[in-house]
Amino acid sequence: MSNAQMWNERYAGIDRLWIPEPDPKLADVISNFSPGKALDLGCGEGRNAMYLAKTNWEVTAVDFSSVALERLARAANEAGVKVDTICSDIFDFLDQDDSYDLIVIANIHPSRTLRLELYKKAIKRISLGGHLFLIGHHIESLGIVGPSDPDLLMDDSEVTEAFVDQKIVRLEKITDIADHGHSAPSLLAVIEKL
Repeated sequence: MSNAQMWNERYAGIDRLWIPEPDPKLADVISNFSPGKALDLGCGEGRNAMYLAKTNWEVTAVDFSSVALERLARAANEAGVKVDTICSDIFDFLDQDDSYDLIVIANIHPSRTLRLELYKKAIKRISLGGHLFLIGHHIESLGIVGPSDPDLLMDDSEVTEAFVDQKIVRLEKITDIADHGHSAPSLLAVIEKL
């Protein structure tokens, strides 16, 4: 079974998999940005994409789960906002030539090697002066929440390694109450494209 099929089954098995509110740190970070073109990679049911659209961003949301994207499209329609949904592998999508003022990668947990590749591809798609917003389970969340393989968890060094030629605006370990009520550390990074 492919990853897309597995996630489609997971989404289909429940009315809503994740909470509808955006990542609180995303709302905080973009409060000082002028709205432009935004890309939400691995958007799932689209809580961050919806927030961006409601705050006047032109939003493209990409995920390989057609079930999740159908939920997002329905929610956007009901809210009267526009979100372009694209069913695609996020790595393949980043091979296109479009550029964005903001790219969001929230809770995407492939292996460290693949994450570093994802970061390289993403930064190429960001306009000069634009930003990459990253958030995901920190290595210290191992055994509390998130993946059980430490290679799938984030740490500060991968960000400093991947963005040595860019401006790291924020890099911090945070602890928020997450989707299902647990409290565990996440890594937050905001990178400005130079």
